[in-house]
Amino acid sequence: MTDLSTIHPLRSESRTSVTPTPLFGNAVDTFIQQLRLAGQALRAGRLEEAISSYFRLLMQRPYHAELHNSLGMALRQAGKLEAAVSHHRLSLAEDPENPALHSNLGNALRAANRPDEAVRHHFRSIALNRDYADGFLDLGLCLRDLGRVEEAAGCFTRVLALAPDHKRARTELAIALLMRGQLREGFAAYEARKRLPETPVPDFAQPAWDGGPIEGKRILLYPEQGLSDVLLFVRFARDLKRRGATVLVLCQAPLKDLLQEVGYIDTVVAEGEALPPFDVHASLVSLPHLCQPDFDAASEPYLVPPPDRLIRLGRLDKAKLRVGIYWAAAGSQPQDKARSASFAQFLALTGDPELLVFSLQGGAHQKNIQQFGAAGLVHDVGRGIFDFAEAASALAQLDLLISIDAPIAHLAAAMGMRTWVLLPSPADWRWQLGGTRAPWYPTARLFRQPKAGDWEAVFAAVRNEIELLKLQAPLLASGR
Repeated sequence: MTDLSTIHPLRSESRTSVTPTPLFGNAVDTFIQQLRLAGQALRAGRLEEAISSYFRLLMQRPYHAELHNSLGMALRQAGKLEAAVSHHRLSLAEDPENPALHSNLGNALRAANRPDEAVRHHFRSIALNRDYADGFLDLGLCLRDLGRVEEAAGCFTRVLALAPDHKRARTELAIALLMRGQLREGFAAYEARKRLPETPVPDFAQPAWDGGPIEGKRILLYPEQGLSDVLLFVRFARDLKRRGATVLVLCQAPLKDLLQEVGYIDTVVAEGEALPPFDVHASLVSLPHLCQPDFDAASEPYLVPPPDRLIRLGRLDKAKLRVGIYWAAAGSQPQDKARSASFAQFLALTGDPELLVFSLQGGAHQKNIQQFGAAGLVHDVGRGIFDFAEAASALAQLDLLISIDAPIAHLAAAMGMRTWVLLPSPADWRWQLGGTRAPWYPTARLFRQPKAGDWEAVFAAVRNEIELLKLQAPLLASGR
């Protein structure tokens, strides 16, 4: 998922706009030119260059509202959130009645995980300008973070009343509907995301499928967002097969061997490989809208491990439960830090002879096991897993997976295994707004942070549930 925060320029009537004078005209013109060049670097994503330029300009104009505002935006994009907040405050001190500056400070506070304070500035922004569409958008995003989805939806609706073609607001309203569980209406509205600049546009000569008759046609399904969405939405390809289509799936390379085991997929192609002939195409994320499924129908497991075990897990005599853990996201997205838990919190689950704990963690965070001296407590299976077929092979031998919001959780739940998903606040829209159950996965249980950053409450609930599960261990063992 991408960062949906909005960056606003200053209003043209800002009191800090510079008007050249005959005496200092050249100096002022030079300052404005340098400010514009720094802004070009910021828009081009050259953050270090932009930040360095803004710092140099501060030596000339330490009380310039637009300069502090732009520096705050650059620092926020660079992840230097507290510094960004301070520069936005300095900007607002120079122009306190500017709604855009209140909104930008609110965005920085939201990024710094201070949503209550952020909401106050967003409310001030729209109070100063009741027709400020982007101000209502930013307020809606912040309210949604706080779980106030009804109010957020009202803000997005207000944006559309002011600017009917506001693509971002239409997409955010769709997400609010999905969080409320209005799946059919929400997925229809979520098609608006295709008009956003960050949504990839497929370069195919063939037409997009519009949901019409598909019998006898070859349809190519392609990934739009990430691994989790492929694992989640590929289930709807079953409906295409029932309608008489030949189903071709283009996917990320680590998913290819896993998806080749799915009975209703005819051909799987990894990204970078030559595509077979096809008649129409569709994004996997669009299938819930195009296929018009019965969302209330019970979902059966639809992903299976390969017939030959690619990974073999051991046993210990006293262990009643074999438990897999996964604690950290890859770190490539702004939300990854919020949805990652510390290894220390998972490590606290060990030290119980009735639990045999296996790590399925991938990437650099595998090193946490050695760094914490936990090699004798957590068995590192992730180091030997290189694709999702191997991961499925390991998962099939476990009694339980405890994972953050990550592709491995979607895989386990899609296999029908007992999966506990640990969610931040706010959680991604795919897990909806509240409750302990996921609409997609009957065997998944959701453990939600009661407030942003509160993993302690989540792990306290997990520990309680583990004790209850251990009492059922003989029944679990008999069903293996």
